[in-house]
Amino acid sequence: MITIYDDETSAECYQVRAMLGVLGKDFRSVALEEYPDIAPDGRPAIVLVDEHFSPAAVVHDPTAALLYLGRVHDREGSLMPTDDPAHLAAVLDWLAFGRSLTVSAGAARRHEAFGEPLDLPAAQREAHRLLRTMDRHLWFGEQQGRYFLAGAFSLGDIACFGDVALSEEGGVSRQDYPAVRRWCDRVKRVPGFPLMSGIFPAAAGRAA
Repeated sequence: MITIYDDETSAECYQVRAMLGVLGKDFRSVALEEYPDIAPDGRPAIVLVDEHFSPAAVVHDPTAALLYLGRVHDREGSLMPTDDPAHLAAVLDWLAFGRSLTVSAGAARRHEAFGEPLDLPAAQREAHRLLRTMDRHLWFGEQQGRYFLAGAFSLGDIACFGDVALSEEGGVSRQDYPAVRRWCDRVKRVPGFPLMSGIFPAAAGRAA
């Protein structure tokens, strides 16, 4: 069994739940505050405990958890294609891009929703810059028949999706990014991909 100690409102934790959903892995979710071995002032964003192994594998970071799940549980190698160096490089670039979204669009959302200290205008400007980059990349990809960030659906899409899909909660509109909006709907239609509070099902009738 895999246990994740997480926060159900967190976009970073959502990434890990989404990865588990797409992989079809059963897991249980426990409030992060209940994890016994972390001091309150040193609490990580998430703790993943994989008890399929002895001793259990324990990961204390959302990005590390995504990489761990991709390496250990993605048996087909579709989400983290280690047998294709060029594709893997693209996936890892988008994984890093997802971290940039977390500290811009994600930070704006956490400020607006939970009052976390932030230079909000600067974070919103950076979020829009990243969304413009995504939109341009996705639009050109669509012209070439590639509908996800690294071509095929991958860990990179999972890493970026939550903060993009929840960006409106941080005052970052997606109205000017039609390719990003189409990508959001495609991601929602991936088998096993879960939703969370604030993220709604794919628009009916819109092309996948």
